[in-house]
Amino acid sequence: MKSKLFAALLVLAAGSALAADPTAPVKEVINVAAGNWAGEAASDDDVFSDDRLKRLFSVDFAKAYHEASKHPAYDLPEGETTGSPFDYDPIAGGQDGCNFENIRIEDDGDGQVTALFNNHQCFGDDPAYREDRVLIFHVKTENGRQVIDDIFPVENGNSSSSIKNDLKAIAVQ
Repeated sequence: MKSKLFAALLVLAAGSALAADPTAPVKEVINVAAGNWAGEAASDDDVFSDDRLKRLFSVDFAKAYHEASKHPAYDLPEGETTGSPFDYDPIAGGQDGCNFENIRIEDDGDGQVTALFNNHQCFGDDPAYREDRVLIFHVKTENGRQVIDDIFPVENGNSSSSIKNDLKAIAVQ
């Protein structure tokens, strides 16, 4: 009996450890985005699908995205009322790019997770094309889960505009 109880406690502890991993939602977002840029094998998964917004993002981020999606960047197919508010891929950092290479996800502590990857190497030999794309994710615990509350692209060594704030600005247009 004691061994069964001990085994059950181990399973619960392992599940709790995974639920508390702040890199987990970031890894999924980066993997989805990388899959969308995988050349001929590219997928067409939406990083900001309803399912991912519910599972991987904070309530506040999801609300900002839903409000901004009422102002899509492109004309919608007939009958649709919402669409992507971005006219670029905010994870890849543009409309053009290459396969994501050398992906690294680092837990910096205190709810900050950094994602680094190179997605411009196919553009040529210029040193700028060898520089990493760097994103700082703010991750927090919400309803017992680690979720992404905001994303900050790093430009020229400095954290730039918050993607959540960009969404809120789009929503008030």
